[in-house]
Amino acid sequence: MPPVTTSRQKWPVLEIFGILLCGVGLCFVLTFVGLGWSDEQLAKEKQEVATKMDEMRSTLAAAKIPPEQIPGLLGVHKAALVADATHMHFILLSFFILLSLLVSSVGLTVYLWGKLRALTRDERTKADAQIAAC
Repeated sequence: MPPVTTSRQKWPVLEIFGILLCGVGLCFVLTFVGLGWSDEQLAKEKQEVATKMDEMRSTLAAAKIPPEQIPGLLGVHKAALVADATHMHFILLSFFILLSLLVSSVGLTVYLWGKLRALTRDERTKADAQIAAC
């Protein structure tokens, strides 16, 4: 049996897939963390809250609510709007960050599994060669 040359080794599919999956997961984590710290998204949410507050102010004036009650009602409405925007922002970003970390950890697991399979295959080949030599 001719010896196998090491100049032309095959790339293990599991290891490449694991590295690719881990890299994609980490790229998405960085993207979502950057999006979470983005001032542009925060400014957009503030603008939406201000727009909804103006709509509520005009709705309260059109409903002929006494002027002394309008600031209290607007304060309650603003608190609800800010809480909704904050919850959606953090819940969605946290979900996608955790999902990306899960994808990355699965990629690392697949990579390590591929390494373990290659190691056990090499050990099995050496053991078979020793048995055949005897």
